[in-house]
Amino acid sequence: MLRSTRPRGLSIALAAVLGATGLAVFATAEPAAAAPHYAYAPSVQIGYTDRASTHTAYDWTEGVDLPLGARIDTSGGKHKSRVYATFDLSQFAGKEVFGGTVRIRERSAADCTKRAIEIWRTNPVSETPTWASAPEELTKLDEITTPEYCPTANLTFDVSVALKDAAAKGETRVTFALRVPEKHEGDVSYGRTLNWYNSVSLSVRYNSAPALDETQLYNGGRLCATAAPYPALSVVADKLQVIGSDPDLQQFDKLGYEFALWPVDDPSKRTEISVPDGSAGMFSTGTVPAGVLVDGRSYSWQARVSDGLATSAWSKVCTFVVDKTLPSRPQVSSSNYPTADTGQWTPPGVPGEFTFSAGGDTDVIGFVYQWSDPPSSGVQGCNVVTGGRFDCDDPLTSDRVLKADVPGGTVTLPIIPPRPFTNTLYVQSVDRAGNTSAGVGYEMRVPWTEPTIKAIGTPEWGKPLTLKFTPAPGMPGVTKYEYRLNNGEPQFVAAAEDGTATISIITDNASGHSVTARSHSANGWISPYGNWSFAFDPGPGVTSDVYLSDGEPHGGVGVPGTFTFSPPVGWSEVGYYRYSFNGEDFFDVPAGPDGRASVTWTPETSGGVNLDVFVIRPDGTWGDYGNFYQFIVA
Repeated sequence: MLRSTRPRGLSIALAAVLGATGLAVFATAEPAAAAPHYAYAPSVQIGYTDRASTHTAYDWTEGVDLPLGARIDTSGGKHKSRVYATFDLSQFAGKEVFGGTVRIRERSAADCTKRAIEIWRTNPVSETPTWASAPEELTKLDEITTPEYCPTANLTFDVSVALKDAAAKGETRVTFALRVPEKHEGDVSYGRTLNWYNSVSLSVRYNSAPALDETQLYNGGRLCATAAPYPALSVVADKLQVIGSDPDLQQFDKLGYEFALWPVDDPSKRTEISVPDGSAGMFSTGTVPAGVLVDGRSYSWQARVSDGLATSAWSKVCTFVVDKTLPSRPQVSSSNYPTADTGQWTPPGVPGEFTFSAGGDTDVIGFVYQWSDPPSSGVQGCNVVTGGRFDCDDPLTSDRVLKADVPGGTVTLPIIPPRPFTNTLYVQSVDRAGNTSAGVGYEMRVPWTEPTIKAIGTPEWGKPLTLKFTPAPGMPGVTKYEYRLNNGEPQFVAAAEDGTATISIITDNASGHSVTARSHSANGWISPYGNWSFAFDPGPGVTSDVYLSDGEPHGGVGVPGTFTFSPPVGWSEVGYYRYSFNGEDFFDVPAGPDGRASVTWTPETSGGVNLDVFVIRPDGTWGDYGNFYQFIVA
C-alpha cells in the first residue's frame, strides 16, 4: 500500500472504540457541568512504516489493518512495522491540559500469549514518515506487556506527560510512535495488526477557566458603580448578581460563585457568600444575610466563579449605599384648582396647574402621583428579566418619577383629572433609592365635560345618518374630536368655530351602532367620553316629514303629513305594508322596487295618534314584528 488520501482531522470510529471491551478501562466522562472535560483531538496523520520498504510511507487506508512489529509475508519476505499518529492540539490552546489517552484496538496477533507494545513521543510530523525518515523518538510514555483479551483487546496508553509538556510550550501538534520493544521487534511471534476501523485516537483531559462578565455586575437591580456617586439601594439591596461563562459548558450547566462584601469604612468585616449551584449563562444571586446591611452605610463587593477545578480572579469592586429611610411628605398646591373643602368647582376644560414641593428636604429628588386610590408604599419598579436578573428602575432616570428642579426643590406641571365630580390626587416624595413618602391627598370637584352626541334625523336601515358632537357647556377652545364607531379604531374630526363637529355613518349594522367621542381642546384638555348608541327595531321603519315621534306636537288639524315605511333590518324583498291610524280600518300599500312605500294622511282632530304598521312579503307571509309609531297633532 502506497500513501493514500485521508481527510485531515478525521476521528475514526470513536463510538466503536468506546463500546468495545478491552484490556484497560477508560475514564468515564463526567457530566457536562463537571470539570475536567474530555475531547478527542483531530488526527493530522495515521499510518505505518515498513523496514522492507525503507522509503515508502503507508497512510491509513479504509479496510486495511495496520501492521505492528515483525511478520512474514506469503512469499517469505520479512517485514518490520511501526505505527505513527499525529494529532492537532490547537483546540486546547489557552486551556489547562491534565493529560490524555491514546486508544487502539487489535485485530489479530501472531501469538496471543505474547504482547509487548510501547508508545513513544517523537518529533512532530505533518505526514506519515518512511522507515528511513522516521522522526526522532523523544520519550517513552507507556507500554503494555500483558496478553489478556487477545486478539481483539481495546488498549489504552497514558500520554499525559507528552500532552502537558506540549501545552506548556504552546505546541499545537504531537506525534506518537507505537512499536514493539527493540528486543522483541524482530520476533514475529510479537507481531500483530491494529483494527483499521478503530485506528488510533487521542482523548485529551482538559479544563478551561471560567470567567465573569464584568460589564454585568448588578447590586439591588442596578448596574455596578466603581466610582462616586454610588447608587442608593432600598428594595432589593441585599441581592448581588453576576453572570459567568465557561468555554467548556453550555447554558444552565453548573458553576459555583462566591461573593465578598464589606463596609467601606471597615474592610475587615468581610462577609462571604457561597452559591455552589449557580448556572453558566444565567445570573447567579448572592443574597446578603439578614442583619449585615445597615441603613445609611456604604458597602463594597466583588465576586468570582469556579468550575470546581479553576477559579476566576476576583471581579472589579462595586460600591453602593443602603438607604431604607422614607423621605418627608411633599407639599401640594394648585394655582387654579381649589380644594373640595372650599365648596368650589374647578374651571371646566382647563388643566390644573399643580406644584409639588419637597420643602427643602435634599433627600427628595422627585415625586410620583396617582388618582383616587391611596398609593402603596415604595416605587417598586423591579422585575425579573431574561437570564434571571433583577431589573429595578433608577429613580434618577425613571420616567415614572417627576424630577424636582433641584434635590429638595419643586416641580410644577399641568394635570387633567380623569373623571367628573370628586377626584383626589395622591402625591408622594421619592428619594434616589426609590423610597417613597406617605401620600398627601388633594381633593377637588370637577364639572362634567364630556360632549353630547345626537343623531340628526331618524336612523334608517342602510341609509346615511349624521351625528353631531357638541362640547359641554363652558368648554374652551375645542379643536377636534376623537371618536370610535362600534368600538373600532380611533378616528378624528376637526371642530368648527363653535366647537361642534359632525360625522356621517351608514346604518348597515343589523346589531345597531354605537359611537363614543371625547373632545380635545387647544389647552391640552381631553374630556371624558360621551356615548351614543342605536338599535334597530325588528319591525318596519316609519318616518314622517311633519309628524315626528319625539313627544312634541307637530302639524295641526288639516295639515297633511307623509309617512314613509321602510323594510325591517335584513329584509331583501317586501310585498306591501298594512297600516292603521288609531286602530281604525287597515289599509295596504304596495312596496316600491327599493322596498319602501309612502302614504299621506291628514288629521281631523288634535292630540295623540297611534300608527300601526306591519310588513308582508311577496308570498303573503307576515313579518314577526310591527311598528307602533306614536306622534302628537298640534
